[in-house]
Amino acid sequence: MTDDHPADFEEIARRFSHLWQALNHGSPETRQILVDRVRDALDRGEARLRDADCEIVANSFMLEALIHDGAATQVFRARHRDLGTFHAIKLPRPDQTDDPVLRKLMLREAEIGMGLRHPRIVATQTVLRLADGRPALVMEWIGSRLARLLHERPLSLGEITLVMTSVLSGLEAIHAGGFVHCDLSPSNLLADGDLSRLKIADFGIALERGCRHGQFDLAFAGQPDFASPEQMAGQPLDERSDLYAAGCLLSLLLSHCDEESDGSEALKVLANRLSQQAPRDRPENARAALHLLGGSAKSSAVDA
Repeated sequence: MTDDHPADFEEIARRFSHLWQALNHGSPETRQILVDRVRDALDRGEARLRDADCEIVANSFMLEALIHDGAATQVFRARHRDLGTFHAIKLPRPDQTDDPVLRKLMLREAEIGMGLRHPRIVATQTVLRLADGRPALVMEWIGSRLARLLHERPLSLGEITLVMTSVLSGLEAIHAGGFVHCDLSPSNLLADGDLSRLKIADFGIALERGCRHGQFDLAFAGQPDFASPEQMAGQPLDERSDLYAAGCLLSLLLSHCDEESDGSEALKVLANRLSQQAPRDRPENARAALHLLGGSAKSSAVDA
């Protein structure tokens, strides 16, 4: 209703009464049809009340907020219309609908994500195909990124150890599945408050061990501040490339910590060990890195 046409609440009440009678006295089939139509009308009405229209995909998920707007893909916070649950949905940008390479990469990402099940890895729940042919990845919703936390406050040594334990535990599972993540950074580490439950997200440029990105028509993939020398050079990668990124991450976390102690020095030594230029000079795998982190954590506990 507008100012020129004020709401006629008596008429609204009369129509609602008729609807209620139909829902209570109609056949089960009629009730289901009415419920579906009311739900659709409410969804459309809610969209009109918002600042921007809400798109509905697969007649099940309402895209409520754009979380990430990249050059090729977008990530939305979505709500399931029937269950009320929240999810993250990743899909190609509309102007990338006809890109066969991107479509292949996203389906591959879905396959990798659905094959990896671990408490420290963001779960890929399913993949949808939109009406225009675009794939849409449905993942568990975790509202906060480590990158945001780093802008809000400093971290304690204990918190840094929790983050690195979660990261290395997740990497161990990824590597056990035969993959290299290739994109470890604060923007791809998600947690809702509890850093001991932090999870690794985004398998968009993950590789099978021994492969290189050029095999997927990607000249370079990754974030330069975290990519290993061999990844920057387009060479075949193994799990030690992710350990290099973990070392860069640890150095970044330590730069957001005000504590100076033997524990912090031990973590700096570990960060340097992980981020050695030559893969052979890094720990052999994530399990070995976790063992080294355990020694550093003991140093922190002694200081405390």
